Amino acid sequence: MLNIAICDDNLPLTSEIERLLISISQRRLIKIDISIFFDGKTLYNSIHSGNIYDLIFLDIEMNDMDGIEVAYHIRSDQIPTVLIYISAHESYYRQLFEVEPFRFILKPINPLLFEKYFIAAYKKITDHLQYFTYGFHQNYNKVRISDIMYFESEKRSIIIHTIDGLHRFLGKLDKIEIYLQQNINLDFLRIHQSYLINPSYIRTFTHTNITLTNGHCLRISSKYQNKIQSQYLTTFEDL
Repeated sequence: MLNIAICDDNLPLTSEIERLLISISQRRLIKIDISIFFDGKTLYNSIHSGNIYDLIFLDIEMNDMDGIEVAYHIRSDQIPTVLIYISAHESYYRQLFEVEPFRFILKPINPLLFEKYFIAAYKKITDHLQYFTYGFHQNYNKVRISDIMYFESEKRSIIIHTIDGLHRFLGKLDKIEIYLQQNINLDFLRIHQSYLINPSYIRTFTHTNITLTNGHCLRISSKYQNKIQSQYLTTFEDL
């Protein structure tokens, strides 16, 4: 089930988006649940109270709390929601960069482009719901890929740093890197012999260090410094 929020103060437009989504979901057999909001503050209050939306269609110009402000709150809380902006004005592109929108749709809505962007968002969301499975003490455990910030190698052990805590098991980082490359549609970045990181959690990086969204600063070893910048920028285009 894909949980979708539509946030726009224009009732005919919210109805149009809802109609398009229902039509696409029926034709492509995608289960969806749609919630509609008419201002950003009500949407954010819903998220803050614990409701989770995988995908949000968001207008920019609204009363109370506009679409850019609500997105800042969402990103500040590290909520991994996919944002698609819908606006009549292209002039907001530069402001939107900081809140990492997935796509931008101009009004009036082109139905073919809308479906194309929705399917791309759906693929991104479902890809990120994949799991990494590992064995420990004859038990098998799984961690959602999108929750993994980075893998760390420590002697013969692997430590998985997630948004909720740590997981430890015996393994080799080289084998994990190969497994992820072959099975996961997200390019983890090898920045050190001991670190394999999820680019979705990079806050800033320099030639020698990467800072993650939780404040952890990891060193980029000299072996990887020459390629990490171009690799990250290429990966970032797909996030």
